[in-house]
Amino acid sequence: MTEILIALMSGPQDGALLTFETFLDSGKPTEITFGRREDCDVCLSYDSQVSREHAVLTYDGERFWLEDLHSTNGTYVGEEKITGRTEIAPGQLFRVGRTWLRIEPLPTVLGSDDDLPF
Repeated sequence: MTEILIALMSGPQDGALLTFETFLDSGKPTEITFGRREDCDVCLSYDSQVSREHAVLTYDGERFWLEDLHSTNGTYVGEEKITGRTEIAPGQLFRVGRTWLRIEPLPTVLGSDDDLPF
């Protein structure tokens, strides 16, 4: 099992780190929803620029994809407004409403002590 970490980079929750478990063994990608609704995985109810169901982040076990769900104010990767499904790399900033977020890089697991560089 892999964990996905989402860092909130602005707003009243600035600095918060949200953890989501993936269950890729089931054969289904992991989806994380963003919006103002309480049932969204990342609820940004304090941000008036966020739609009720604003965006979804999908992880397929290899890559991350960010998709705007026809929100009123759009979803951005860096300064670029996205349309449709857009690949996003860990460490890249993205914006939902006025809130900046970042996918933290996935931890790497070393196989044995022989893999250590020292």
